[in-house]
Amino acid sequence: MREDDERTNSFTEAEQRLLRSAKPYLAAARDNYVHTRIALECAFRLLETEKGDRDIVIPALILHDVGYSMVPTELMHRAYGPKAEEDVIRIHEGEGVKIAAAILHDVCYEAVKTAEILQIIDGHDTRKNALSLNDQIVKDADKLTRYSRNFWLRAGEFHMTFQELSARLEEFIGEWFFLEASRKIAREELRLRRAEAVKEGHNV
Repeated sequence: MREDDERTNSFTEAEQRLLRSAKPYLAAARDNYVHTRIALECAFRLLETEKGDRDIVIPALILHDVGYSMVPTELMHRAYGPKAEEDVIRIHEGEGVKIAAAILHDVCYEAVKTAEILQIIDGHDTRKNALSLNDQIVKDADKLTRYSRNFWLRAGEFHMTFQELSARLEEFIGEWFFLEASRKIAREELRLRRAEAVKEGHNV
């Protein structure tokens, strides 16, 4: 998974406008802009095989974490990792719906599609079931970022060794993902992360 900030050739003009509008909100909290770019790459990979609606999936992913910009700094550590608290996560989902609605309105996005995008954002982390194939792709792409090198470099923040992280991510492949294509990508990325970790002298 590439984490290149400058790769915009895959985006339509409308998607680039949304990304520019979302960037200040994403950049305001941790590494959410990098996370979002990786999630988008995962979504593009999934859309190659899955019949989701790009006009729903890509905007939903661009905007899914803008709400973290409204989570108080002192609560942020409670929104991430194995001990994340649902009430804090719900803050970013609810605030994200408000911000996303304003951004989509500003760019005159189609009303019917806006409604579905906002419904996906509201519950993209806390809702266990998926509302549609589009929602499945969004949820899976979001989770796939945890198999990226960027996420692995943050393993220490969660007080986990590479070995513990590797085992946990393998265990969750069957639990987290709705689509077989997502499980395949997760396995491929996990093999790459393990090979990189071994090369760098870590036990996995």
